[in-house]
Amino acid sequence: MAGAVSEVALEAVKAGWNPEEVASAMVELADHMMLGMIANRDLARDLSILRRL
Repeated sequence: MAGAVSEVALEAVKAGWNPEEVASAMVELADHMMLGMIANRDLARDLSILRRL
């Protein structure tokens, strides 16, 4: 996975982003992905509870 991430980062730098912007964007993307997974987990739990009512 590290190779793929490095490749994306290098392409972003080639496109004009500076390395700090690339790193920040990747951290933000990972954070949003994690928040989405948590929200989906919580929604699945809540729907499961509601189905039992």
